[in-house]
Amino acid sequence: NYDFRRTEQCIIPYATQEGEISFCAYNTGVGWRNIIEKMHMTATLTQWYEEHGRHEIFAGGKRVNLENKEHSLYLRDDIVTLEEQRDLDRLGIAKNAREEKLRARDRKQKNDPAYNARMAQLYREVVL
Repeated sequence: NYDFRRTEQCIIPYATQEGEISFCAYNTGVGWRNIIEKMHMTATLTQWYEEHGRHEIFAGGKRVNLENKEHSLYLRDDIVTLEEQRDLDRLGIAKNAREEKLRARDRKQKNDPAYNARMAQLYREVVL
């Protein structure tokens, strides 16, 4: 069911580790993509860790030493819920850096007369 005439007419070259092959031949037919990918397959993450160990962890440009993986985190079953945490929203506290930036931008724009004038002009042009 594989149409060789189609791949002969395909003029799109596709570069592989073995050289160029037509795009149509690479993506259709007898599985050239699978053959080439298997030939040049690298290790999975689990295999890499088994052979080389885990890489170092850095945060803020400094090495983080994690020799001991034990922790003292304790979750109290009586206060753990499936609900989303909403108390920060009620208090107006940002939950992440993106929210902080958006709120700072909104505060700045709200108090900026030039921005308000520009938006009023745009509103008059587009809406009215």
